[in-house]
Amino acid sequence: MKKTIWTALTLTFLLAGLLAAQTADEEYLKAMQIKDNCQQIQALDAYITTYGGKGGKYDNYAYAYYCITPCATKNAQKAVEYGEKALTMSGLDETVKLQIIGTIPSLYASLGQMDKAKAAVQRIIDMGKASSDPKISAELQARGYLALGQFAEKAGDYAAAAETYITAYGILKDPSILKQFNNLANTLSKAQKYAEAEKVFREFYAADKGPESASLLAQTLYKQGKVDEALAIYREAYAKKRTANLAQNIAVILNKEVKTKPSLKAQTIDALIEAGLLIPAKQKDYFQAAQNLYISESPELASINAQIEEHNKNIADMTKTYNDKYGSKSEDELTGPEKVSMKKLNDAIESEKRAIDQIKASQTGVIEKFNQLVAQARARIGR
Repeated sequence: MKKTIWTALTLTFLLAGLLAAQTADEEYLKAMQIKDNCQQIQALDAYITTYGGKGGKYDNYAYAYYCITPCATKNAQKAVEYGEKALTMSGLDETVKLQIIGTIPSLYASLGQMDKAKAAVQRIIDMGKASSDPKISAELQARGYLALGQFAEKAGDYAAAAETYITAYGILKDPSILKQFNNLANTLSKAQKYAEAEKVFREFYAADKGPESASLLAQTLYKQGKVDEALAIYREAYAKKRTANLAQNIAVILNKEVKTKPSLKAQTIDALIEAGLLIPAKQKDYFQAAQNLYISESPELASINAQIEEHNKNIADMTKTYNDKYGSKSEDELTGPEKVSMKKLNDAIESEKRAIDQIKASQTGVIEKFNQLVAQARARIGR
């Protein structure tokens, strides 16, 4: 009889435990179906409060997703504690683990616990160094150094920020890291800390020697009025890699400088043509600027263009007169003298057009010379 009672009690406890586990699982799954992040956070917190630590099937993921799910009203202290706890639990997917490890530093930073934030970032860097997968290794290390740089920049330690950004970019040539450099450049420029910016970007360019680092350094130099130095950096980088951005900056600087330095005309014409070849959307404007500058070197072509402009003005004036007098009248409404006058205007307009055609024919030689410059530029840059 006693044995029967004991067996019944044991079954009752086992069934109760099974039912509790099923309830816990259902509550977790319900929470994860909620689309609103903050409401999902509340549901996960309720799950953890009721079932956490009691051996539930989804305990590890409940702690994990509370940590990594974004929500402006989430308790950061609780999130970081839950995240750290989740990392000690077995069964988590590697992707989720990486998300937790990547989230924890910003949570510590939001709490003002910078030592813990930096330590959490160092954990990311160390994981990267230990990884046997080159891609994952580079990604983790670069993201870690990028985070350290962001912490340093926020604290106003721009030299340290630049140093870690340089390290990050050296490991992973990622555009998002360049964006961070641009943000740093803007921060320093707004504060008019040009000397500090120059130091930072000289270090970056020395380590990188690429077009992006060259542009950052050259922009900083140019803002300080160091035009020749800026141009030299742009040209040095352009000689290694002909990018549209470098070509454009060289052309813009030279086109401005040539106004007071006529000796730069030939260089400026070449730079404008190359910029036009590398930036098809702006080719017409750059070619026109180059041709205008070339014309100023050729009195013959300048005179020809002045004549064409005068004929075009005459055509515009006569066309306006024609429209004012006869534009609203049909041929039947015209008097005899009006028909004669209208014919004279038409003949005069056509005469002006023929004159323009003759002038353009006479300038063929000069335009051909300019086109030769374009052909030479194409050969130089392989376009």
